[in-house]
Amino acid sequence: MPSVLYRKYRAQNFDQLIGQNHITKLLKNAIKTNQIAQAYLFVGSRGTGKTSTARILAKAVNCLKPTNDGNPCNECSICNAISNGSMMDLIEIDAASNRGIDQIRELKEKIEFSPSEGKYKVYIIDEVHMLTTEAFNALLKTLEEPPAHVIFMLATTDVHKLPPTILSRCQRYDFRLGTDSEIAEVISSVSKEEGIGVVEKALALLVQNAKGSYRDALSLLDVVYSGQEKGKKQITEEEVRNILGLPDFDKVTTLLSSLEEGNGKKALEIVEGLEEKGVNLQQFTSYTLSILREILVGKIKGKLGKDYEMFSGWDIRMIHRVINLFLEAENRIKYASNQALVLEMIIPEMMKDEPVPDTEVKIVNTDVKNKIAPQVEIKKEEIKEEVKEEPIPSEVAEDSEEEEDDISNDDISADDVKKRWESFVLEVKPFNNNLYAFLGSANVVGFNEGVLTVEVPFSFHKDRIEIPKSREAISTVFKKMFGSSCKIVCNVNDQMRLEKKSDAEFVLRNVPVTTKKEAHKEEKSEKPNFFKAKKVSAEIEAIFEGM
Repeated sequence: MPSVLYRKYRAQNFDQLIGQNHITKLLKNAIKTNQIAQAYLFVGSRGTGKTSTARILAKAVNCLKPTNDGNPCNECSICNAISNGSMMDLIEIDAASNRGIDQIRELKEKIEFSPSEGKYKVYIIDEVHMLTTEAFNALLKTLEEPPAHVIFMLATTDVHKLPPTILSRCQRYDFRLGTDSEIAEVISSVSKEEGIGVVEKALALLVQNAKGSYRDALSLLDVVYSGQEKGKKQITEEEVRNILGLPDFDKVTTLLSSLEEGNGKKALEIVEGLEEKGVNLQQFTSYTLSILREILVGKIKGKLGKDYEMFSGWDIRMIHRVINLFLEAENRIKYASNQALVLEMIIPEMMKDEPVPDTEVKIVNTDVKNKIAPQVEIKKEEIKEEVKEEPIPSEVAEDSEEEEDDISNDDISADDVKKRWESFVLEVKPFNNNLYAFLGSANVVGFNEGVLTVEVPFSFHKDRIEIPKSREAISTVFKKMFGSSCKIVCNVNDQMRLEKKSDAEFVLRNVPVTTKKEAHKEEKSEKPNFFKAKKVSAEIEAIFEGM
């Protein structure tokens, strides 16, 4: 087996190109009718066959015995020379490493010479978008009026970086990525030729990681097979995962199940375990999104695969929410210094608050010296009958008292909240930076029966604090600090504005203004004075107030 499969199995004629029939059909017709353009532009993702197509086209225009359907014969001296790379009239240039104006000037000097072997001298410029602006300008005139014996074939993955003047002088062909079935066909056919067995799940993994690139598919197959023990002719799913360093499917499904259940502790343990094992978290996130896509498509079609049956109870909106969270994480994780933190920040978004009980429970403390157990008084509107209270054994009473500490609001006073307010506001910051700023300008008025009342100086603050997302964050942090959930009521107190005057109007008052004499001139002038102090709206004041 050769070291590089994609070179051994590179397409040698138009018919061998897979998935680009919309391009090969046009090129073959151009060859048959002798309608050859002076400049071609091949656009598409990596590994889709741009360079291979350019080589085949170079063969076809120079072939000594072209076939009737427009393909090169692959038998004449010209075709063989191009196949083995010895053709003098085929010049391949890598624009990534030859991107300057000097290289293009050298090219312009040489194109005047006639071809030595074939009918046309062909220049293939790969990654042409890497050329400098000066190099593009130097190439422009040549593309506009090239010699009759020269054909340019430009290939790029980033067509938007090319100047419009270059685009307008080329025939453009867009290459598409391969479908899963086409990539699987390429891997299967090459495996069969090489005598390699690939199990179904291993093939699916290779297809998934090729991401539509025919070349990448063969490169991955090459890597996996060369990493096997000598004499082994079967590629398994486990080998593909180990050699390519792919995440474990079970880890992903367990993490998703934990998030759906709101089990933050279990989800955090999984992320920490991934970090300890040195798993590539960026790859893990990408793999998680591919699994979420399978779940989403399966739910929409109404048919989940066997591997995804555990997600049959998921609501479609839940899937949509989780996908958005991981998409955001995928964008952030590329540039994050702490990648684990990016994934961990998904967990609070999925955690569920404990439900507030329907019953109001009060603990009536009696004489501790006599060790009389506290009496539990239950009030509920639905219960009409009076129930006689019976003494509670001391062991049970102690347990009840501990449970009550977790859910009762009676032991929390407004003073307790005020004393810890600054700490509370700091705990809110990781959840929402803006909410942290607004709560920082709020004053605690009272706390009664689970309702936290605060005052803010502006209605803008009140509106932002009372949105559902803010309420949820406040209740979560309050539960963490005081052991009980709370509801928030926000009132606007205009008098608070006098106490905090670091606002926009105060800032603009310190900007230098014109003198009376200059102001008189300014009135006559058509040009406005932008440094003159102006009145600021309450909305802008509110924004400054929250900074």
